[in-house]
Amino acid sequence: MILKLDASCERYLDEIGEAYAKVLGARTVCADVHGVSGEFRRPSMRVIHGSETESVRLENGIHYRFDVTKVMFASGNTDERMRMRRLDCAGETVVDMFAGIGYFTLPLAKFSGARRVFACEKNPESYHYLVRNVRDNGVGDVVLPMLGDNRSIPGSNFADRILMGYVQTTSEFIPAALRMIREGGTIHYHDTFYVGEQERKVDEFFGPLCEYEVLGIREVKSFAPSVSHYVADIRIISRSPRRR
Repeated sequence: MILKLDASCERYLDEIGEAYAKVLGARTVCADVHGVSGEFRRPSMRVIHGSETESVRLENGIHYRFDVTKVMFASGNTDERMRMRRLDCAGETVVDMFAGIGYFTLPLAKFSGARRVFACEKNPESYHYLVRNVRDNGVGDVVLPMLGDNRSIPGSNFADRILMGYVQTTSEFIPAALRMIREGGTIHYHDTFYVGEQERKVDEFFGPLCEYEVLGIREVKSFAPSVSHYVADIRIISRSPRRR
């Protein structure tokens, strides 16, 4: 069990943990006081009752195993994970540039018909669970986990589809995505924008680099006041810079 608590509860954490465990039968109770931070989006979790911090989340036919004190799980991205399950990727080569523990990789690999998914993750702790989740969900014949910076993935012009499930600094990785994508391929680009500016920002990032078509932009979830997490589905017409 994870409780969202603020600093005013600090002196009572042991009592709170014991009470929740007793009333609800929880084996372990953790307090999330400061949320996530840093490049790897690590949670600032404190165990206030028990000791077992590894958990398995069952969602839409996928088992996600992770340690709640080491790895973030974005519960607000449920609809997007479900959408990955419904995609028709029959025979495609897919690159997940920010695979994490397999948030988007697993449903896509298990249900979409993709031929191969290259799942890249830089955080060693997340990569550990990515490898395990690939095995536990029976998609080892489809998914190739890769540990390291996605900008070091070798090759060009080989991907039919690219997942860019990161926010705030995602634009820094667009050149690497454009190197890997085939003309006619689709990039699912995640980022945070002020509400109403998402179309302009997508054009600002992609327009000078390639010819593209926006297939759709949808809000994933609210991120901050007047700021939302969006995903843009972008078909790359040409990887040559667009003429202005």
